[in-house]
Order: sequence, then C-alpha cells, then structure tokens
Amino acid sequence: MATRIITSVSDDTQLPFDDNEGISNVSNVSSSSAYSTESSSEVSDKKGESGYSRTSAFVSSSVNYTQQDVDNQLYKVFSLNLSKHLSNDNPYWSTPTPSGTTGIGLFQGANLPSGVSSLVDYNYDFDTNYPASTGTGFEGSTGRIKLNDCLYGDLIKVRFDFNIIPQISNTTVEPALWYSNRNDSDDITYTFPLTAQPIFYGGGTVGKSYLNRVEISAWITSNEDVNSISLPAIKSDNPVIIEPIGLLLTIIR
Repeated sequence: MATRIITSVSDDTQLPFDDNEGISNVSNVSSSSAYSTESSSEVSDKKGESGYSRTSAFVSSSVNYTQQDVDNQLYKVFSLNLSKHLSNDNPYWSTPTPSGTTGIGLFQGANLPSGVSSLVDYNYDFDTNYPASTGTGFEGSTGRIKLNDCLYGDLIKVRFDFNIIPQISNTTVEPALWYSNRNDSDDITYTFPLTAQPIFYGGGTVGKSYLNRVEISAWITSNEDVNSISLPAIKSDNPVIIEPIGLLLTIIR
C-alpha cells in the first residue's frame, strides 16, 4: 500500500479542498437563489438534491488529549460505531413518523440527498482493512464519513460539535477532519488535515467546559474524494479534555 502523509501544505500545493472557497460557494448559492427567475415548478423539481444527516455515535464521550499527544503534535481522531448509533441516534419526534430504519443516522434517512443511502459507515474498521498500516493516524479507529454515494461536484459541510475543557491557560485547539484520499484499489494516496479556524482559551478558562460548533467544508470532485476516509479530529498545544457530541453532515448540490 502506497501511503503519503502531508502534515504541512504550501500555498501552491494543489489539494482537493479549500475551506474558504467552499464557504464562498455556499454563500453564492444562497444569494443567487434569492434573486432567481426560475418558476416555482422548476424550483420544486430541484427539491431534495441537497440534504443532510446527523449522528452522535462517538465511541468515547470524554477523551483526554495528553501531554504526550501535545509532544507528538497529534491530530487525535474520534471513532464512531454502530452500537453507539443505536443507543444515541433516536428520533425524539412523532410527526412526521420516523421511518424506523437504523444504521443511517438520527433522521433515519428522511433528509438525505437523492441517491445517498447514508453518510456514515458505522461498521468500518480501519485495522481490519489495513492490518499492516502504520503512520496514517487512523490506526485503531472505527467508523468513517461515507461519501461513496455522492456525485462529482457535491460539496460536503461537516459541523463538528464538541466540548473543550482546558487544563492549562492560553491553550489553542485546532479542530479538523483527518482525511485520506483513496484510489480505486483502496490504496491511500494522501493523508492530511482539513482544518478549521483555531480556537484560543486564555486566562480563567481552566477546568471550564466550552461548547464549540465548528464547520468544515470540502469538495468532492474525483474518485479519490468519493472513496475517501475521514473522521473528526482535534490537535492542541496543551492538554485538554474533549467531549465529542455530534456531527451534522450536509451535502450541497
């Protein structure tokens, strides 16, 4: 298996993502829709092209980011699995009637884009698929964001909700998606963080819990994007306690 890990990216490196561009594109779509001259029937025909799913199926509800993790400058990934999905992702409403279909997410598939069966593979086990792998950052992880049913040109937006409890003042936390492209043979070609804006916790924050709802975007434009592996991740320059809460996964077309 050929594996390339990218931990830093120069300005002229061409990679299949651009958070700023993705956010800009979303804004442009909303703006153009407000001034659209399309008929109501044309607009209604497009209903359902975009969609979303949510899950809170994190394996651990509280994770220590240790001094060793700091020293290793680790992006710590957060695993998902089916048992946590079944216990945590239960509809809380009665109207409309939930489908009762499990293994898809909180909304049981009701709000997914057309042709997309699920945006999470809860049964995925990295070590089973890559038993000899070292150094990708996914070793020991389970679950993955699943893009296999997506179309070229889709934009994915992932909102990662989590609590941070700083253990030292003046701590900077970097949320990300830890992301690996794969070719058609499932060989990992590139591994890198899709980063969000760092979050700084200054004086007086130690021991307090802070809710964060961080949004990260990426484009889907090739087979390697559709076949990718990704999980939410966090890097910190000081020890922290992380309480992952949920993922809101949105596909925009």
